[in-house]
Amino acid sequence: MKFLATIYDINSIKDILAYADGIILGHRSIGTRLTHSFEKDEIIEAISITKSLHKEVFIQANQLFMDDELLLFEAFIKELPLKDVKGIVVADLGAYRVLKKLGFVEKVIYNPETLLTNHYDFNFLKQDHILGVYVAKEITLRDLEEIGSKKAYHMFMVGHGHLNMFYSKRQLIKTYTEYIDKENLYHNTQNLKIIEETRDHEAYPILEDDAGTHVFRSKVFSSLDYQNELSSFVDYLVFDSIFKDDAYQKKVLALYRNQAHKETIIKDIQDAYQEAWDEGFFFKKTIYKSK
Repeated sequence: MKFLATIYDINSIKDILAYADGIILGHRSIGTRLTHSFEKDEIIEAISITKSLHKEVFIQANQLFMDDELLLFEAFIKELPLKDVKGIVVADLGAYRVLKKLGFVEKVIYNPETLLTNHYDFNFLKQDHILGVYVAKEITLRDLEEIGSKKAYHMFMVGHGHLNMFYSKRQLIKTYTEYIDKENLYHNTQNLKIIEETRDHEAYPILEDDAGTHVFRSKVFSSLDYQNELSSFVDYLVFDSIFKDDAYQKKVLALYRNQAHKETIIKDIQDAYQEAWDEGFFFKKTIYKSK
């Protein structure tokens, strides 16, 4: 099982790759929910650094595109040295079609967030021999095992970080600030939290970027205690450090790489970043109840 890590700063790549097998990065025009939007020349530099370290690099291109935006996506991708890129993460089947047309279908990693909850859906694109698929974050460990036993290509899974639970293509913070006649100073800032009136004991991280508005779970999902189980069927475990920093990423990766559940280190991290960890949906079956 390989570890993939998001980053904030190119200067952190070497330190992070001491624990990770690859990095994920993107640009705001094609990616969303990014730790940091890297300019094209920075992405090319990151690809070069990663290649020199014999590690893997992945491009985050997970926006939902309009038709004209797909043309911009195609133009952007063409300017990257894709021969040195291991994979391209897409959420839009239109982007998948573009990559297929360009002859890069073997680099496609499909990530529709919540949709792939069983092995039938997970293997939907097996006839095209894509690189892999992200499994849904809201399913149990048992469901993950079942999908993993029948997978037709690589399984990607978020293994640590705040899980995105709500998305709107509208820029809702901008709409709110316009409504109260205030300047929107909060676009793309990562220090905002929203508190629901009926759940005033929890604060949910919220982000507005060029792709819309995103609300995340209040607790950080951690799979640290289940690495042995996951390693038997997960090919790539993804560490998403959004709302944190590269120092956080290195500390967390070191815990997982050493398979060490060290309470003192975990507590130090949680205290420093004012966060709590949980097991996500590993043991919580998600069901819809009719009224």
